[in-house]
Amino acid sequence: MKKSNGLLTILLFVVGTGAIPFGQYAVMAQDSNYANTPDEIFPYGNFQAPFYNHFDERLPYLGAAREYETPSDVEKVKIGFIGPLEGAGEYYTMYARQMLQGTRLALEEANEQGGLNGIPFELITRNDVGLWGASGNELVTLDDEGAIAVIGSIDGNNTHIAIRVALKLEIPVVNTGSTDPTLTETRIPWLIRTNSDDRQFNYALLNEIYNRRGYTRVAVIRANSRYARVGTKEFIAGATRLGHPVIRQMVYLPGETDFRDLLERIKAADVEAVLVWGQVDEAARIVKQMREMNMQQTVFGSERLVSDRFLELAGESAEGVVATYPYNPHAGNPELERFRQKYMERFGHEPDNQAVQAYDGTRILIEAIREAGLNRALIRDELTSIENYEGIAGEIQMDGSWNNVSQVWLAEIRDGTFEFWPYRWEYLSDN
Repeated sequence: MKKSNGLLTILLFVVGTGAIPFGQYAVMAQDSNYANTPDEIFPYGNFQAPFYNHFDERLPYLGAAREYETPSDVEKVKIGFIGPLEGAGEYYTMYARQMLQGTRLALEEANEQGGLNGIPFELITRNDVGLWGASGNELVTLDDEGAIAVIGSIDGNNTHIAIRVALKLEIPVVNTGSTDPTLTETRIPWLIRTNSDDRQFNYALLNEIYNRRGYTRVAVIRANSRYARVGTKEFIAGATRLGHPVIRQMVYLPGETDFRDLLERIKAADVEAVLVWGQVDEAARIVKQMREMNMQQTVFGSERLVSDRFLELAGESAEGVVATYPYNPHAGNPELERFRQKYMERFGHEPDNQAVQAYDGTRILIEAIREAGLNRALIRDELTSIENYEGIAGEIQMDGSWNNVSQVWLAEIRDGTFEFWPYRWEYLSDN
C-alpha cells in the first residue's frame, strides 16, 4: 500500500500514555484546489483566497483505542458489510448485490492467500433499509458480533447515519458505493471513501457541456430524492459560476412514468441540452418521451445510465446520450479483465462499477488489516495514511478529507455501445 508522501507534519500529540503516530495530524501538500475543483468554478475564487482550507487537513484520532489489547484467541477476522440488500427498491438492491459480490470475491481471494497469518476472513452482512436510523442499529449489531471494520453503503441518507455511529463505536468504515460528496465532509476520522463521488462527475459534465460543446442554455430534470438533489448540486452551482445558470430545473417523484408535462416546460424554454439525474428506468423513459416529443437536445446523465439496462429500455432513443463513469471498462487493463473473468465465473453475470469499486475498497481494507493487525485504531491509521492506491480500475487518489478525487470518465452512446474518454478540465482560454 502506498502511503502519503506529501504530508507536512504539524505536531505530535500525546494522549494519556500513547502518542499519535508521526504524520497523523497533517495538512496535505497542495498543488490544486480542494476536491480538484477547477479555478473557474471554485467558490469565491474570483474575489478572495480562503483564509483557511478546512478540508485539506487530515484530522487525527486522539482517543485511546491504539492502547487496547489485541485479542489472541481469534478464529476468524470478521469484516462487516452493510448495504440495501432487500426492502429498499429494485435499483438499490441491484447495486447492493453487486457491491456485496465484489466484496466477497476480494475476501475469498485473500483467504486463498492465507487470510491474516493463517486466520481466515469472514464476511458478516447486514441489510441497510430506508428506515430512519436502521443503518445505525445494524452497525451496532456488526460491532456486537466482533467486526473489525465495515464496508458500505450506497444510499447517502443511511450512510450518513452509519458513519456517525461508527465514530462512537470507533470502527473503521470503507465506503465504496455512495456518491454523496458530503460524506467525508463530516470530518469523521474513521471513514474513507474509495469510489468516485458526484462532485467529480459534475465537474466532468460542466466541462463537457459548457467548455467543450459550447452550450449555454441547459435544463435539469431530476428525481425528488437526496441522491438526485445532492447529485446535481455542484452542477447547478458550477453552471452559475461559468456565467450560464441552469435555465430550468424540473423535479419529479421517484417512480413516475409520464414526464411529458415537465418536458413540455423544458421544451418551451428553448434549451440546447438536458441533464437527467435519477434511476435508470426513469432516465430511459425521459429520453424516450423527449424523442417522441421531437426534442432533439443532447441528453447528459449520471453514472447509473452506463448500463445494459439503460440501452435496452431507451432503445434507439439512447443514441448520443452522454454520461459520467468512474473508470473506463474498455481500457484493456489486465487486472480489470482478470477480475471480470473471475467475477463472471463466480456469479454468472458481468460486474458493474459497484462490484469493481467494492473489490478495490475491500482489497485496501485487507492490506490495512495485514499491516496493522487486529487493532481498529491502527487499521484506521493505515487507511487514513493512504494518498494513492493502484486499483484494478485505475489510480485511487485520496484528498485531505479521505475522499477519492481521481480522474473520472465520460461515455457517449454511439451505434448502441458506450465509447469512453477521460475527463480533463479545459479552460475557456484553451479553446
